[in-house]
Amino acid sequence: MFALLGTIALAACGDLGVPGGRGAVGVSPVLDSVFVGDRLPPRRVLYVTPNGNPASPGQVIWASSDTAIAWIDSLSGGITGRKRGAALITARAQGLTGLALIVVSDTLDITLLLDTVYVLPGDTMTVPVVVLKSNEPPPATVWFKAPSNSAYSIDSASGRITALAPGGPIPYIVHADSLADTGAVYVMHLADTTGGKIFYSVSGTAITHVGGPAHAANFVATSGRRAFQLTGTFAPNGVTTQRIKITQPDSVISAGVYAIDSLSPDEDPFSSTAPPATCAAPRPWALWSALNPDIVGYSRRGGTLVVMRIDSVPNGQVISGHFSFTAQRINIYADPLGLLSITGSFVVPLTSSTTVCR
Repeated sequence: MFALLGTIALAACGDLGVPGGRGAVGVSPVLDSVFVGDRLPPRRVLYVTPNGNPASPGQVIWASSDTAIAWIDSLSGGITGRKRGAALITARAQGLTGLALIVVSDTLDITLLLDTVYVLPGDTMTVPVVVLKSNEPPPATVWFKAPSNSAYSIDSASGRITALAPGGPIPYIVHADSLADTGAVYVMHLADTTGGKIFYSVSGTAITHVGGPAHAANFVATSGRRAFQLTGTFAPNGVTTQRIKITQPDSVISAGVYAIDSLSPDEDPFSSTAPPATCAAPRPWALWSALNPDIVGYSRRGGTLVVMRIDSVPNGQVISGHFSFTAQRINIYADPLGLLSITGSFVVPLTSSTTVCR
């Protein structure tokens, strides 16, 4: 799925600027979904001339990156869902190419938002899962099951996990009628302030399900009060390719539900000219970024960071929890299709720093 992310980045450029004086072709909508066996009408093709004026694209030649998933008529642009998966649709016009992403679901489909759940002993949380069914009643019957183990239990009806003792990763199975999918639960034990882990899923015009090292800190902000930040990375072969950050303007010292609010490009934490959103956070915010290709999503209002437990360990504390928020891709900041849905869980060290943020 991470390899797919690199391609999908092109599908949602949405910016019909005309760099290099070549003009540009865009496809709308850049993201759509269809059930297997169903059909979608042709996408709308937008063409901007080299001098920046909209014009007719002329003849359009359509193609699919995987016709086994999404078949497309090369001349009309009509799309048929063939099997579960995601495919890029390309529109070639005026010597230029525009792209869109089509996600194909089975008539009954299960998506686990967290393939791996990280928890501490004593934590409880509900497995986030999305079940899609075409418009044929009745709705799918969903239930959960885990093998006999001493690390955790799972409620068969709700998917609520109760962590009991260190162990894992141990699988769980979610059923929807005749379908099933498998995730895993890892009940962790951190002996000190090392070894933190995070796992998260991103869906929308970027798709990824990854995990990696993570840590959290209560630090002194430039305002003089203490702030909090959770940072996780995905670094295959030691090279960071994705990063997620969740910032609170006040320190986190107890379990509870903390809001995740919005962050705008004017408050870009990476900018040398904008206000420092990390060192003087105007409100709680989060972001997700991929480094290659360059994709950044800033949180919208309405997300939550749930802290399940804070325990003491040598040299600091350990914190566990989960989060869910929507983020807007900054390269298509005004387009609703630029929204990304992000869900994750973590068990990480929580350190305290008296160093003023810089």
